[in-house]
Amino acid sequence: MTAPNTNVEKQARNHRGPLWGIMLCFVFVAVLTVGWLVFYGDEEPGDDVGTDTNPQVTAPVEQTAPAGDATTAPAND
Repeated sequence: MTAPNTNVEKQARNHRGPLWGIMLCFVFVAVLTVGWLVFYGDEEPGDDVGTDTNPQVTAPVEQTAPAGDATTAPAND
C-alpha cells in the first residue's frame, strides 16, 4: 500500500529545522572532540612525573617512635 498523500516538497520543508539541529549537534561534538584532542594530546608521556605540588603529598614524613619503644627510653645505670 502506498501513502494517500505524499508531497515531498512539503515534507522536506517540515523536516528542515530538525535536520539543521542534528547537523549543528554533530558540528558541536566535532569541535569538542578536536578541542579535547588538542588540549590533552600535546603532552608527552611521562611529562607529569614529579610535578605534584600538593604539600601534603610532597612533604617528608617525620619519623617518631611509638610511646613504649625501648630506643627512646633513657638508659638507667
